[in-house]
Amino acid sequence: MLVNGQHQNLLPVADRAVQYGDGAFETILVRGHQPVLWQQHLERLRATCQTLQIPADLSPLRAEADALIATHGASGVLKIIISRGAGGRGYGPPESPSPTRIVQIHPLPQDYPQHAREGIHVFKCRHPLSSNPALAGLKHLNRLDQVMASLELPAQFQEGLMCNAAGDLIEGIKSNVFMVIDGVLLTPDLSHCGVAGVMRAAIIAQCKAHASLNVAERKLDLEDLESASEVFVCNSVMGIWPITQIRWNQAVLSYKIGALTRRLQSLLAEDEAR
Repeated sequence: MLVNGQHQNLLPVADRAVQYGDGAFETILVRGHQPVLWQQHLERLRATCQTLQIPADLSPLRAEADALIATHGASGVLKIIISRGAGGRGYGPPESPSPTRIVQIHPLPQDYPQHAREGIHVFKCRHPLSSNPALAGLKHLNRLDQVMASLELPAQFQEGLMCNAAGDLIEGIKSNVFMVIDGVLLTPDLSHCGVAGVMRAAIIAQCKAHASLNVAERKLDLEDLESASEVFVCNSVMGIWPITQIRWNQAVLSYKIGALTRRLQSLLAEDEAR
């Protein structure tokens, strides 16, 4: 692990990431010694830091990431954390913060390719997502909603679905959600809560690049899931995982892995190989 470019595993207790979750992060797939969708992750990290008013210098990140990748292996999971740094009385940050830059690398979970091929079972979590339009879409460090939802997830399920307080489907614990209804690919509107994932954006871009693929963002709920012919979750590390079964309270919904899901998996793989 690198902290501000130095090999160490320590962080000051006064760092605002520890004190308040004051920061942003990215989780990036490494394949063939390369961070996949690097530019898209960097742009989102920069945009999040700008919204949070964290004056972070991101220019050293690529060299630091490459240094860790060189010693780790051809594949893995790269995690980047930017905090506002230490200082400030209470919640109020210092006038001239010195942001902390953390870069880590971890092994890629071995079961991820199997889930992409065979699909997964998912569970609807009771814990609701907090709504805040000012922070909606951002990958900030405050992830207590996801932590609480993860505590509910039974061992036999590979992902949990999360709703807002009104019961609208928003996302997975660690993923975004898509479904196919009448040939149209739909994903939840994230204007009030949820993370606007890099892979979610890549899928939407693929659809817009192909005239035969229609995509829309809108409010979605259980009735839409009951009408869907295909459902999948995605993030930048897992790629696309088809959903074959959802336990939604007392209801159990079953799906086949559909042609559109497989086509999107293929398009993303082709794009990555270029």
